Amino acid sequence: MKTAATAIAVGMVAIGCATSTASTGTEVTAISETGTTKLPEPQRSGGPSLFAMLQQRGSAPQATFPSGKLSYNDMSTVLWAASGKNRDGVKWTVPMAMGKPPYCKVYIATDEGAFLYNWDTHSLVTVTRDNIKPDIATQEFGQKAPATMVFVTDGEELAKYSNQAWAEEFGIMLVGAMSQDVYLASEALGIGARLIYMVDREKTASHLKIGPKDKVVCAMVLGKR
Repeated sequence: MKTAATAIAVGMVAIGCATSTASTGTEVTAISETGTTKLPEPQRSGGPSLFAMLQQRGSAPQATFPSGKLSYNDMSTVLWAASGKNRDGVKWTVPMAMGKPPYCKVYIATDEGAFLYNWDTHSLVTVTRDNIKPDIATQEFGQKAPATMVFVTDGEELAKYSNQAWAEEFGIMLVGAMSQDVYLASEALGIGARLIYMVDREKTASHLKIGPKDKVVCAMVLGKR
């Protein structure tokens, strides 16, 4: 419980940049079959106020979960909110222990396939063109959601920390910060979001081809209202 509480607290600290995001770049029209797809630039200003989004933040109900598909501009914004670069140098929208590069990978799965978010180039790296969403969430509403984000701690990056007990908690704390940013950015964009723990981790890890030291933490389902 200590770890969970810490994750929530850190998530609340990390929210400052999320609600200023929306999309302004040229719309992507096609995803690369096997390579990398550059995302449009996220909007870094404007939109509803942070305090308004805090007041409205909530998990979309399971029974009436939104069914609208996210545009590539929407995905650009919520992925940037999760772990994008927001300043020159090693600066991100969420806090990283000791200023290290992100040690949690963010994947997004849609009807078009599953993709790894590359925070450095703000792009999607194609993992598979299969629709793997039904194998991620274990609940029906989650399986049918238009998009699913998956948070995976990066075992190789976390192994670089001398204190491995701390390193494991760093990863969980970071997911808390990322998910809160996604909640707020989603609310600003009219996207329903819900963080879910009920995930088939074995199937998800297999589909995403994660490393042997990586760990699937949880997922977040998204749908446009």
